[in-house]
Order: sequence, then structure tokens, then C-alpha cells
Amino acid sequence: MLSDIWIYKKNEKIFFIILVILLITLALQNWMLGVLTAIVIAGLGIIIERNDYKQERILLAYLDELSAGVEAGTIYAVKNLPLGIAMIDENRKFVWANGVFRSWLNAELGEKNHFKDIFTNVRISKIWGKTGWYDFNYEESYYRVFYKFISPTKEDGSSFMVFYLIDRTDMALAIQASEAAMPVFGLLRVDNISEATQNMTDVEKSNLLSDVDEAILSEFAAYDAFIKRYGVSEFVICLSRESLSKLMDENFSILDKVRSIHTVNRIPVTISIGIVESDTTFAKQFESAQMALDLALGRGGDQAIVRIGKDIKSFGGRAPTSVSSTRVRVRVVAQALREIMQEADRVFVMGHGHEDFDAIGASIGVTHLAKVSGKPVYVVLSPYEETSMKMIKVLREDSELHSLLITEKEAIELLTDKSVLFVVDTHVPAVVAAPELLALAKKRVIIDHHRRNPSIITPTLLTYMEPSSSSASELVSELIQYYGGEKELLPIEASCLYAGLVVDTKNFSVQTSVRTFDVASYLRRSGADTKLVRDMFSVNVETVKIKSEIMAHLKTVDDHIVFAECPEGTQQPQIVAGQVADYLVSVEGIRASFLFYHQEAGVVNVSARSDGSINVQLIMEALGGGGHMTVSGARLTGDVTVEYATQKIIEEVRKQTKEE
Repeated sequence: MLSDIWIYKKNEKIFFIILVILLITLALQNWMLGVLTAIVIAGLGIIIERNDYKQERILLAYLDELSAGVEAGTIYAVKNLPLGIAMIDENRKFVWANGVFRSWLNAELGEKNHFKDIFTNVRISKIWGKTGWYDFNYEESYYRVFYKFISPTKEDGSSFMVFYLIDRTDMALAIQASEAAMPVFGLLRVDNISEATQNMTDVEKSNLLSDVDEAILSEFAAYDAFIKRYGVSEFVICLSRESLSKLMDENFSILDKVRSIHTVNRIPVTISIGIVESDTTFAKQFESAQMALDLALGRGGDQAIVRIGKDIKSFGGRAPTSVSSTRVRVRVVAQALREIMQEADRVFVMGHGHEDFDAIGASIGVTHLAKVSGKPVYVVLSPYEETSMKMIKVLREDSELHSLLITEKEAIELLTDKSVLFVVDTHVPAVVAAPELLALAKKRVIIDHHRRNPSIITPTLLTYMEPSSSSASELVSELIQYYGGEKELLPIEASCLYAGLVVDTKNFSVQTSVRTFDVASYLRRSGADTKLVRDMFSVNVETVKIKSEIMAHLKTVDDHIVFAECPEGTQQPQIVAGQVADYLVSVEGIRASFLFYHQEAGVVNVSARSDGSINVQLIMEALGGGGHMTVSGARLTGDVTVEYATQKIIEEVRKQTKEE
């Protein structure tokens, strides 16, 4: 517009110059007519100039008015845009904010308001001097906050940051609703329908199955879930993430509802559930659900395993693991082991680090299987022998068995691609006696009685896990009976297996079944020396004093949980802690006991025991350990302190007791 005005002024000058030239030409012809024309032109010039001046005044007034209107409109727009705007100075204090910002965040901002007073979840030091955005929620509203750094000015050198808030509550709620409606897949299996319906009439069996189906179908129907039977005792489930969250909040009460169904033979029916929540394809979700179900079954059933991404959450597991009366699986596994042994050139056996009598006893039992097959066999020990020191001493003094015991370094030198490594009494790679040997071995076999842990050893030629069994020694003793061969158990081998039974059943008082006593009877017939076993468990007077000192400093929580700690330097601390923990749960009113003990620098171990009303296996899993419902443990490393572990245990126990 200004350029047009300047063109107009330029044209006026051209016209004036032309008039002057014409006036001069006219004056040369007739000077009187020229003077008269000059007077007329001068008068017209004065009139035109006055009109131009007047028009300029009117135009300037109009522009001033227009400018004021634009400025007022700009200020109004900044203050009332549907956009929150605020500014902070170098001191991280708010210097200005528009009304939208104040109303959205319910803030009465003044000069003393600091950035952290409004944005509590953001550290200003991380974003100062930068440009970007982050999400922020206040009460039930959701915002996206864009921030921009304003460099220091030349006048005063001050720098600022401006924040722009965009309300995205509707979008966030829509996203949440969409995510809540996303489907998750699950598999459900009735664990023990054959055992629960044993010796029932057809009518009783039909009624029980009907009650179980009704409980399962009605429970999931209440969550608007799709559930369909695809086998005799298997179901496939599809439900929303929101419904899964509700199930988790209620700790999968369906487990208790099914378990409470009355049965004629008083054997409770239990179910296992595997559910996965992920963003992968449906096919992969189904595979993950199967893995979750296998994990639940591997832990003994009566529980739900939920896989959310890489996290695994477990619920239930409060019922004792049912014991199968049939030994068909034992016979099948024994035959498979025979075939594996025949293809091996050497056999190595190891248990968990800090081996107890069960780990050593089961290892000796596997060496008997190898000798029956005529294979060289070795037991690989960890550097920490104090827990089973007496049993190892007995083996080293035996003329026939002393050569079986070797170190990890010796085993690695003998290992070949055809060698088979047996891992007994554990299936977690982090706690084996010889981690390097495990990594090098290409052929592995697991024999364990603990509930399955997510971090299981893989791959394996064979995994034989029976959580219902009392001990690894019991499993191996059964395999020996079905393995075949003319070679009989040596009395010392039978004694080691018997000691493994005794230590894990607490003198046949917990986790026992008919099969446990059958195995004990077989070992006694094979020459197990009960006096030798009793000597292995004997303690000296000094140990008795330490036990008394431990119990003198007990800490009781909620009147039914007991904590204690073995003094550092205690001899055979694992045995002492286990014995004290066992004794404490026999005290009236004590439902669970937790004993901390030290075996190596920077590591704290926990022995957990329960009277059966609290599942200590789930509690120890929260600390990275595992075990059984009544007998469990954990190994605490790094920054995990006794105080933290104690608080974590209390929280987990209270969570379980709250469900009762």
C-alpha cells in the first residue's frame, strides 16, 4: 500500500513539470496570457495541497484507530485463545500467564509461584534452554505442554521460557477407552478333574462337572468375556483389558470359587489360567497364553499367570499341589532318561549353589542311573560346601564314591559335545552350582520339585518337574525303581537320598504324600542308614547357643509373622536358619517365619517357612526367589537390604491375608 502512495506522489511531480513547461512555452508566445495562467495554476496548487494535507490527516487518524484496534484484538486473542500460555523467567518463577492457563490449572499465579508448584512431575533443569513437549495431567484433565526457550535479549540479557497448554482430555479419554476395550487372550484348564472325580458315580461326576462349568462360565460372563470349551477340561477366553484389570484387582476370585465347590470325596477341584496382554499378533498372543498356562501348571496349578509385556504376575496358588496316584509318567521319564544316557559319552550332575542334602542326595541318585548305563559320571560341586559339609565328607571318605566329586574347572576340561548335564533340585540358571558349565553344555536335563520359575533353563533334552513331590531325592528315587538294571543301590547312596527326603520334608512332617513314604520304604530296604543320616543333622553345643541367641532377638509383626537374623560368622548358616524357621512355625499363633542369614560378602539369604495358611513361595518370588508353598527362600544381592526385604515381605503377607 505504501508503494502505491509513493507512485501517486511521483505522478504529481511529473504533471507539475509538464505544466511548467507548457506555461513557459505559452509565456514566450504571449506574456500577459502566461502571467494569468501562472496565477490560476498557483491558486489551483494551493487548493490541491490543502486538500492533500487534509486527506493525510484523515488517513493518519484512521490508521491510528486501526492500529489500536489490531493491538487490542491481539491482546484479547492471546488472553482468550483456547490455549493456555504462561512464561517463566531465569529464576523459574512465573512472570505472566493468560486466563485460560489459570482456569485450566486452577492456579492463582503470582510472582512467588515457582515452576515446580504447577508442574510437579517435570524437572525444569532438564528442559531449560530447549524446545519440545511433554504430556501433563491435572486432576481428571490431560494436557500436552509445548515449551520454547526465548534467548537473552540485548537490552537486559534476560531469558525466558514460554509454555503452551493444549487440552487433549477428549483424545486421551478416547485412547484410554480404546485401550481398555482391546482384547486379551487366555487359556483355562481344570487341573485335577480325574483325581477329583475318582470313585464317583456317573451322576456325582456329572453334577460336579456341571457345577464347575457353571462357576467358570458365569464368572467370565459377568465380565462380558467370550469363553468357549475346546476340550474335556480346557477353555479359551477372550476379554477386554478393562475386564482383565478388574479380575486382577479381585485377585482372580474364580480360583477360590471353583476350589470351594463341594466334592463327595473332599478333593477340591482347582483350575489354572494363563492370560497374555500384549500388542503382538493374535497368533503370538495365543502362544504366550499357552506359555503362561504351562507356567501355572508347572507351579502346581490352582493359580492364574498374567503376562503383561515382559512382566509376569501370579495370583492364587494357595491350595496344596495335588499328587497323582499313578506312576505312568515316572516310567515314561525313566525310559527317556535311559535313551539319553545311552547316547552320552559322559554324564555330569549338579544342583544349586550352596548345595543342601537334597541337592547332593539327588545328584548321587542320578550317578547311580549313569553307572547302571555304564557311563562315566561326575558330581560337580559349587565352591560353597558348608551347608552339606557332613554329607560331602562322608562321600569323600567312601572308597567307591570319592572320585565322583569334582570342581567346575575339572568338569569343563572333561566336557564334550556328547556329554549330558543333569541339573537337580533347581531349574533357575542364576543359582546353579556351576554357571559356566551350564552355559557350555549342549545337552541338559532338569529334575526338580520346585514350582516353575519364569527364568527356566533352556533348551533342554528333558524337563521333569513335579511340584507335588516332596524333594528332588524323591523324584530320583522313583526313577531309579523304574530305570531297570541289575545294579542295586549302595547303602551310602540310599542314605544320601534318604537324607534329602528328611531335610525337605522336615522329618516327614510337611509336603509328604503316600509316594514319599513309599520312597522312604524303598530306601530303607536298600540299606539307608538312619543313624548316619541322624549324624549328618546333628549340631554342636555352639550351634544350640546361636539358635537361642537368634530366637532371643525375634521381631514379631501383626502377631503372626516372625523375622530373625543369623549373626554373621555362623557356621552352616543355611541349616541353622532353616531349622530355626521350621521351629518357629510350630509355635502357636505363628503362621510364617523369615530368617535372614549370610554366606558370602554382599549377599543376604532368606529362609521362609509357613504353616500352610500363607504361600511363602509367592512372597519369595517377589524378592527373586522361589520354592514351595510352605518352604521357600531367596538370595538378595546388590542394593537389596534386610530392611527393604522385611518391608517387602510384610507387604506381600498382608496382601495375602487381606484376601482371606
